[in-house]
Amino acid sequence: MTTEPAISGAQAVLGNIENLVPLTSGQYTMGSLILMVSYGAHFAFILYFIMSSFQLAPRYRIVPIMSAIVMASAGLSLMREFNLWEASYAFTGGMYQPMAEGETFSNAFRYGNWTITVPILLTQLPIAFALSRPELHKRALRMIIPGVLMIWTGLYGQFGETGDFTRLNIWGVISTVFFVWLIIEVRGVITSAIANSPPQLAVWPKNLWYYFLATWGIYPIAYALPQLGFTGDIVVVRQLLFSIADISTKLLYGVILSRYVLRRSALEGYVPAAEALETSPLGSKVASARGD
Repeated sequence: MTTEPAISGAQAVLGNIENLVPLTSGQYTMGSLILMVSYGAHFAFILYFIMSSFQLAPRYRIVPIMSAIVMASAGLSLMREFNLWEASYAFTGGMYQPMAEGETFSNAFRYGNWTITVPILLTQLPIAFALSRPELHKRALRMIIPGVLMIWTGLYGQFGETGDFTRLNIWGVISTVFFVWLIIEVRGVITSAIANSPPQLAVWPKNLWYYFLATWGIYPIAYALPQLGFTGDIVVVRQLLFSIADISTKLLYGVILSRYVLRRSALEGYVPAAEALETSPLGSKVASARGD
């Protein structure tokens, strides 16, 4: 069984275990590929979301546009992580050694990006579900506050992963309290969405609720993972979990919301949306989309 190495005071301030753990060639390559695919996927979907907006009724076009903004922000952040990964390791003595030429790696850039993207992702929900403007503003604010507090407390706590697990766990628990508050607020939006959705689409917010729980729940697992030991496998698996969570909570989430508002646009009689769903002939497209 591999245990964490003795951590000196100087090492403890390095923040993330990536700065302490040598990697095999395979581990280093896997980490590079994970980060490269992550930022590449986000950049690739910018155009998809922009083009999707043209098929939607005007009130819903902002939903995929917001996803395009999230893709650009997340892609830039993950590209920064990839560049740090490449710069902070050097191949020496048959292993990739961290702290190449004093360059450190940090997951803090992820938290900075989440501070930008999480409020956008949460605001998309009430817009996509066509809540009234006063309710939209109220619901969005009530989700954003715990969401940002969850991120910032997690950011502070994650610097304890190289030697101060008490800090890691205490602030992890505090962050989880804000996460519970957040999911309560999300549940409120989902409940309103179910009541406000056309009967043909009522299952979408229900399913999205379970999807939200499953995908957002990956983050705390990745956060706590260093306590299992300071090994190359832990380093790579954590990057994998972070990236799976980012892709599922941003990219795939955006696709789901875009497909929902496309169907909603068609049901509300917007012909380009009905045409995008490939109903025909033209005279029956809107009726078919409405379920008539």
